[in-house]
Amino acid sequence: MKKRIWGPCCCHLFYWQISLGFIVFDKNAVNICWSLSQRVGVVLTGSSFFISRCLHVANLRSEVDSVCSILQVVASMPGCRPLEEACEEYFSKHFDYCTTANTGFRMLEEASFMRIIQHSDLVVTSEERVLDAVLTWGSHEDDLQGWEAINEQLESCPPATVFAQRLKPLNDLLPLVRFPLMPLALLQKLEESNLSNQILVFQQLIAEALEYLQSDAVSLTNEQKQLSKVFEINNQSRLSSCIRFHHRPTSFKELLYINDGDRNGVIYYAGTSYGEHTWMNPVLIENISVTASSPLSRYTDGKALISRRYQGTSFAGPCIEHGRSSAWWKVDLGKDHQLMCNYYTLRQDGSAGYMRSWKLQGSLDGENWTDLRLHVNDQTTCRPGQFASWPIHGANAYLPFRFFRVLLTGPTTSLSWNLCICYLELYGYFK
Repeated sequence: MKKRIWGPCCCHLFYWQISLGFIVFDKNAVNICWSLSQRVGVVLTGSSFFISRCLHVANLRSEVDSVCSILQVVASMPGCRPLEEACEEYFSKHFDYCTTANTGFRMLEEASFMRIIQHSDLVVTSEERVLDAVLTWGSHEDDLQGWEAINEQLESCPPATVFAQRLKPLNDLLPLVRFPLMPLALLQKLEESNLSNQILVFQQLIAEALEYLQSDAVSLTNEQKQLSKVFEINNQSRLSSCIRFHHRPTSFKELLYINDGDRNGVIYYAGTSYGEHTWMNPVLIENISVTASSPLSRYTDGKALISRRYQGTSFAGPCIEHGRSSAWWKVDLGKDHQLMCNYYTLRQDGSAGYMRSWKLQGSLDGENWTDLRLHVNDQTTCRPGQFASWPIHGANAYLPFRFFRVLLTGPTTSLSWNLCICYLELYGYFK
């Protein structure tokens, strides 16, 4: 029977209908539509519209579920490599989030997951996150996430049970983890783990990393030296030529919270021009900008908010946003910078109007906001000049943003809508 050839208009219409499957991110619908298109004999040249349409939708509506679902489907579709590459690039640039928000990435094929880990645009906060993702992908049980949970499971089950048919692929993926970039304390902990004791490749990679980090060979055990010989890693020059010993080009800088008022946050870092000189007010040197919900005044001044000096009166005045009363302070890190925020610090000014309900939000464009932490009747602040800090939990802590704001969502204890703070600092992974 002769295959039916559709005209350009019909072909484009059909592929537009196929792309609807991606708009609603229904993996089964996409699979069915593609299969039908092959049965009726739609010419494959018409699939360029399908690919371009899905690329457009993927760019507009990229989400963890959709990206993982698309990757599962297009891996077996002819002519869909551009779409597959686009999804792999998105996954690589949002690696922490894509491997934390849910476990859908476990369904990816080995080849696709390997390309993601090796992608030149891979953005990851630490190599421990890569190790967590690799072991989670390889584990047989859905509720096992991260190396510590899997290591605990190995107490009672052998690797063949924990990883099942993915034990061999796991051995291929582990060398892609850049163990030498991990802190020495973590490597020493991994060295004593069940993972190291029961998986030879893992043990060898840890020994390799320790030799690289510990230049004094006397500090190595005889067992480590023997493993080093197996891996042929007897000098630093040979080690440095291996990709595992190179920092990823898009790695974030760690700016982690230690204590209230410390010098480890991104706003302080911006005040040093990112480590180039002693601290200056980052607004004055135009590295960041700070704005308020009310007009600039003596008491509503972004420079004062991040001056690191106590202010007796410092507030953002009330405004109406989406039909509701609110007030906010907003920080713009600049067009070339983003932060994955995992902690933040505020300081009450000299007033007794303590905020109780508010949000910390992040944004890429300054218009569309994502909630990072929601406070409802939070009683933490209770005296003038008090510092207070909070962690950011969940997958949103791994989303990078350029803009951040503290948004008052309820009146203060003085029943006003003035957001009375004289200090703000943000922490996390910065680029």
